[in-house]
Amino acid sequence: MQQEQPTTHTSPVLFFRWPFLGAALLILALTFTIGAGTGYAMASNANEQQATTSWWRFLTGSALAESSCSEKQDLLYPEFGVFWEAVRLLYQDFYGELPKPEQATYAAIRGIVGELGDPNTSFMTPEEAEFFRTNLSGSFEGIGARVEWAEEEDTLRITEPFENQPAWKAGIRRGDLVTAVDGESLAGSNLTEAIKRIRGPKGTKVVLTIVRAEVTDPFDVEVVRDRIETPIITTDTLGTNKEIAYVKLSTFNQNSGQLVRQAVEDAVARKPAALIFDLRGNSGGLLREAVKVASVFLQDQQVLLERFNDGRQETYETSGNAVSKELPMVVLVNQGSASASEIVAGALQDHGRAQLLGVTTYGKGSVQLPHTLSNGAIMRVTIARWFTPRDRTIDGTGLEPDVKVEITEEDHKVGADPQLDAAVDLLEKEIGQ
Repeated sequence: MQQEQPTTHTSPVLFFRWPFLGAALLILALTFTIGAGTGYAMASNANEQQATTSWWRFLTGSALAESSCSEKQDLLYPEFGVFWEAVRLLYQDFYGELPKPEQATYAAIRGIVGELGDPNTSFMTPEEAEFFRTNLSGSFEGIGARVEWAEEEDTLRITEPFENQPAWKAGIRRGDLVTAVDGESLAGSNLTEAIKRIRGPKGTKVVLTIVRAEVTDPFDVEVVRDRIETPIITTDTLGTNKEIAYVKLSTFNQNSGQLVRQAVEDAVARKPAALIFDLRGNSGGLLREAVKVASVFLQDQQVLLERFNDGRQETYETSGNAVSKELPMVVLVNQGSASASEIVAGALQDHGRAQLLGVTTYGKGSVQLPHTLSNGAIMRVTIARWFTPRDRTIDGTGLEPDVKVEITEEDHKVGADPQLDAAVDLLEKEIGQ
């Protein structure tokens, strides 16, 4: 989740929380060391320790040194003497090509991040950061699909092809594995690199090698890229007498809260008997938008609890007037519903405002704060864990639906949606159809 991902805090007050202050030091320290040339590399250990201490004081300042994490900082910086030793020896003695300062810096940061064991804390180069910002803005040029990195298969997985957009039109399905792009394997790469290779200018072609569970051999699919406007809101009327309003939210980006409010206001104006809110495949986004969306259905209620590693707790409550506080309601969820989706679904479930229908959600209950660094890179740092109003954690476990309904491969093949059908049946019984 970003805080700006549950989800994402964009508060300028926060700077680097431990251990990322160490990462920041390592970035600048390594850059400084390499850029200083061989004269500095041959300095004595005493001078090296003094330089490390000076850089530490320069980076932290006296105010930060007096903060609650100062004890951890004090334990960290003397150990950087070993770091200086190792780097000095590498750049003095290594027989071969040394990494460029930028590459060495990024490798050092990722080395620290990799020690944390937290897949949601990550470093993005300036180029990778642009992808991150584009995803939040909601438009790009590519194939039109939501994806994730499948760790066990070491390749890309399609989690949601956007309806009527290039991937969907080419026959790519949810759950497909993309093992190669234009004949080049994705094994050993990562999510950002894979996305970079798949995206491209409108009108150009990309060939994806697909592995599908029910198909014996991999096969190639050619997709023509297009300008993709991430579909945020989809609305419809369902049921025997078209008395059930349907609203689907695909992402929590910068305008999601207002778009959901407007969609529900429009639906309520038509006086529906019930409402289906679809969060399937919605992998999250911005925390503030999750609160806004929850506020469309809840009023004067808690949305989530956020806890930090220093014991602090922050409670988020709804804001403004709800649009629909009592209309019978079902929320559709699946394994692709994550982060901000789970915040909203968990709040609605805890307050008895709606039943959840589908399968267990993804289980991402942490908050990332993205810091834009001086060169445009981004450090996304897990700063807190969040809990539902009833103090439930879903991190690693997900939310269990009130009504469990699965979608089989056969359903996918024939275009059936038993989850949506079940939601309509449930609500029609409730409203007496």
